[in-house]
Amino acid sequence: MDIARRLTATFAIVGAVIPAVCFSETVYLKEMPKEGEIPLRKIVYVDDGTCQKGEVKEVTGGSREKAIPRQVRCVKRPDKSPAK
Repeated sequence: MDIARRLTATFAIVGAVIPAVCFSETVYLKEMPKEGEIPLRKIVYVDDGTCQKGEVKEVTGGSREKAIPRQVRCVKRPDKSPAK
C-alpha cells in the first residue's frame, strides 16, 4: 500500500512538471547574470548585443565547488514559440 501511494505521488508530480517545462517560452536576459546565479548545467540566454545579428549568448551554469566553469557561446536566437 505504501509503495502504491508513493508511485501515485511520483506520477502526479511528474505529470505536473513536464507540461511546465515543455510549454515554457524562451526567456532572454538583458545582461549577464552574476557569478553563481545560474545553477549547474542550467542554460539561459542573454541578449546584450555582444553577439552577431540574429545571435544571443547561451550561458550554461557552472559550479565553483566542483571546479566547473560556466560556458558562454554565441548561438542562433532560439525560437520563442512554445515547444510542440
